[in-house]
Amino acid sequence: MSFKENLKEAMYCKNLTTVQLAALTDINSGTISSYLKTKNSMPPVDKALKLAKVLDVSVDFLVNGFESKTESSIQQKSPFSLEVFKIAQKMEGFDKDELSIVTNLIDFIRKKKM
Repeated sequence: MSFKENLKEAMYCKNLTTVQLAALTDINSGTISSYLKTKNSMPPVDKALKLAKVLDVSVDFLVNGFESKTESSIQQKSPFSLEVFKIAQKMEGFDKDELSIVTNLIDFIRKKKM
């Protein structure tokens, strides 16, 4: 995932808006908005550190994706949340037909286990 996607996810997990994050980090909300909208956008290190600290993730997570701290916070919600989240990420961009195939496969596996 890209920086903007990781930032969106961390903000979602903390239930923070752009304006709230700006207030907590002293980073202009327009600057944060640009990180969320611009493909391949990357903040300077000092701003990345501020964002990571407030969002309770590592800079590595914001830049590269998952890291142990985030995985454990997702797993606290449910033991299967992390795996479901990873599967959902892989299906991002699937059209209706592709999602239908995945749903049918899940139903097939469930029936086979019964």
